[in-house]
Amino acid sequence: MRLLDRHVLTETAVAGGAATGAFVFVLVAGNVLNQVSGAIAAGRVDGWEGLELIALLIPGVLPYALPLGLLTGVLLAFGRMGSQQEITAMKASGLGLGRIARPALLLAAACALLSAWLNLEVAPAANTEYRRLLVGSAKDNPASVIVPGQLNRQFPGMVIRAAAREGEVLRDFWLWRVDDRGRLTQTIHAREARLARAVSQAGEGVLRITLTDARVDARPAGDQAFLQPSSFATAAASTIELPASGIFKDGANFQRKLRWLTTRELLAAAETGWDVPPDADARTLALGRMVARTQLMAHLAGAFSVFSLAFLAVPLAVRVGRSETFVNAAVALAIALTYYLLTAMASYVKDPGLRPDLLIWAPNALVLAAGAWLLRRAARH
Repeated sequence: MRLLDRHVLTETAVAGGAATGAFVFVLVAGNVLNQVSGAIAAGRVDGWEGLELIALLIPGVLPYALPLGLLTGVLLAFGRMGSQQEITAMKASGLGLGRIARPALLLAAACALLSAWLNLEVAPAANTEYRRLLVGSAKDNPASVIVPGQLNRQFPGMVIRAAAREGEVLRDFWLWRVDDRGRLTQTIHAREARLARAVSQAGEGVLRITLTDARVDARPAGDQAFLQPSSFATAAASTIELPASGIFKDGANFQRKLRWLTTRELLAAAETGWDVPPDADARTLALGRMVARTQLMAHLAGAFSVFSLAFLAVPLAVRVGRSETFVNAAVALAIALTYYLLTAMASYVKDPGLRPDLLIWAPNALVLAAGAWLLRRAARH
C-alpha cells in the first residue's frame, strides 16, 4: 500500500511541480517584460534591484499558479495512469478511486495551506515591497524619470526630451511647454541639466532642474502661424522647478491596494471599513466593512481552490483517460477559466445584503459538487 501511495504521490508531485513552474514562468515573464525590464532600461533600478523585483513577483503569482499547476498535474498523472490501465489494476486489487487519490488530495490540501499563507501574509508584503522599490527608485535617482531618446509627458503641459544621461546629468536637454490645446508656447534647451528632488516654498514636492548653457524661446500668445518673432533669453546657469508630487512617493506613503493587506490589516479594515471617511453614513461604513471581509474570504477561497480543483481533476482524468500532455493541459485551462469566470462574477457583487463574502465561495462549492458527482460515477466502473 505504501508503495502505491508513494507512486501516486510522486507522479502527481512531479507533474504538478513542473506545471506550476511553467505557469509561474509565464506569469512572471509578463510582469518582467511590462515593468521590470522598462525600469532597468530607464535606469530607475540597477541589475541587482531588477533581480530583487523579479524575486518579489514570485510570491504574488504563486497563489494563482498553484491551482492551475496542481490541476494540470493531477490530470496528467491520473490521465497517464488511467491510459496505461494502472488505475484499473489498483481497482482490481480492491482499492476505490477515493483511496487511490488520497495521496494526491493530501498533497493538494498541503498546497492549499501553503497558498493561504502566501495569499494572506507573504504575497501582500512582497507586493508592497515591489511597489516601494519601483516608485522609490525615482526618488533615489531623479534623473531616471527621463528616458534618453524618448519624449516624456509625465508633467502636465510639458514635453521633455534628453539625448543621453550620465548618472544624474542629462545631455542635450529639451523642454517644450504647451497650452491646454497642445499649442507650443515656450521652448527651453540646455547643454546639460541636473535633476534633484526638492521642496518648494509652499511645502510641495518639486523636481528642481539646474540648466547649463540654457536658451529660452517664448512664443507670443495666439501666434500659431509663427508670424511674429519669438522672444528669447540665454543663461550660463538657470534653475526651473516642476511639480512632482505624483512622481516622488516614499514607499510608505503610496496608496496600497486592498489585496495587498495582510491578515491583521484585513481584519482591522473589516472592523473600521476600507477607505471609509470619518463622517461616513451607515451604508458606506457597511459597504467598507463588507469589501474588506470579501477580500479576506477571496484570499481563503483562492487558496482552497487548490484542493477543490484537484478533487475535480481526479475523476475527470480517469473518465477522460488521456495521457497526452496537450489534451490534459487544454482541459485544465478550460476548467480553470470557468472557475475564474465564476469567481469574477461573484466578485462583482458589492451589496452587503447579498453577502458577497459568502458568495465568493460559490465557485468552490460548485467545483466540489461536480467532483463528488463524477467521483461517484467513476466508482461504479
